[in-house]
Amino acid sequence: MKGDERGQTFIPIRVLISIVVAGIIAGLAFTGLQYAAKVAAEKQVERECSEMLFQISTMIASGDARDIYDMHDDRGDKRSIELDLPDELIYLGLGVDPDDRVHGLTGNGSCIFYKIEGMSKRVIWLDESMKFRKGRNDSGIWVIDKPEQGFVIRGGGKYTITFELVKDAEEVKYILIES
Repeated sequence: MKGDERGQTFIPIRVLISIVVAGIIAGLAFTGLQYAAKVAAEKQVERECSEMLFQISTMIASGDARDIYDMHDDRGDKRSIELDLPDELIYLGLGVDPDDRVHGLTGNGSCIFYKIEGMSKRVIWLDESMKFRKGRNDSGIWVIDKPEQGFVIRGGGKYTITFELVKDAEEVKYILIES
């Protein structure tokens, strides 16, 4: 008796097709998981920024501003805030867009820019009461760094940043960033 051998040639092709389809499904699942991790990192930065902005707005609403030019004025309200930023973070710019070629202030310092690896740059525009300025320690007193600029964090990790409410001679208030 001779058996039916007509389907034997299609078995290797079917196995090959099954392997290719399984590889495509695995690749799509991997890509989806990578994207989900980036979205989760972006959400983490948003949460950290929201908490930071809440603390700063409370400081502005209830605090005294230190005269930046009076060396003996010590009534400036301060808040030290701990940020836990994801490893996928490329940068977080307070008052500045780090991609900008000028590297000064953006929007008079009333903004936050951040970028997660593989994602688009995001911006949070703030009202005019929040003007970030990078500070520098001048003989034990924190002053606004000249030329005025924002503050940039590069890369993820845990950071503790101190924010101080200060004012200039025209009574314009700023959020001085001490690091």
